[in-house]
Amino acid sequence: MISQSQVIPHETTTPGKLALWFPVIAWGILISVLSTSAFSADNTARFINPILQWLVPGITASSMSVCNFLVRKSAHFTEYAALFWLLVRGPMARRPYAALALCVIYAMLDEGHQMFVQGRTASLYDVALDSSGALFSNFLKLTIAELA
Repeated sequence: MISQSQVIPHETTTPGKLALWFPVIAWGILISVLSTSAFSADNTARFINPILQWLVPGITASSMSVCNFLVRKSAHFTEYAALFWLLVRGPMARRPYAALALCVIYAMLDEGHQMFVQGRTASLYDVALDSSGALFSNFLKLTIAELA
């Protein structure tokens, strides 16, 4: 029989504030890396086009260009949808509007950074696309919460 003095109390540990921010910071770094010249349209086409040619053997050059564009823009949307999700599941759990604002600010900073990167261009349309990805992620969060 175990005596009361032998029982080890169960400690519930909550992650520290930095631990909550770590996934967000890591994702922000990934977004910044994807904004470098290594991921310019020309460079990503080197990977996307062979995959497209394998998937659709008779694809034309103009169709590949459109698909490359769509893949790149989908990446913008998805990156910021994930960023928002990481924020509201972590350090900004009870502040979705602040998380959305942070996503928009980071999108503007990221596009501003691209003004100085060779082979990249800054675009307010991309900021809008990034922001809509975050907004869509908020919609999914609200919808999932309502269904639960």
